Amino acid sequence: MTYGIFSSAGNLIAWCDRSEIGQQDAALKALRDLVDEEPEAADDVAAIPVIETGRPCGEAIPASAAVGSATAA
Repeated sequence: MTYGIFSSAGNLIAWCDRSEIGQQDAALKALRDLVDEEPEAADDVAAIPVIETGRPCGEAIPASAAVGSATAA
């Protein structure tokens, strides 16, 4: 599955398209990296799974949740 990282305004920030297993892990790492660089972005960005056409196909993962999952591990 491919993940797009979007702002709350709907702007595409990054695209996590990996052929190997672990796209969700790559998307979560990208979210954490983004928040490390810009902490104020934690409440403004999310990773959203998308199909080949770019249409959303699952639950959004907010950056604040990705950062929280990293600290819990």
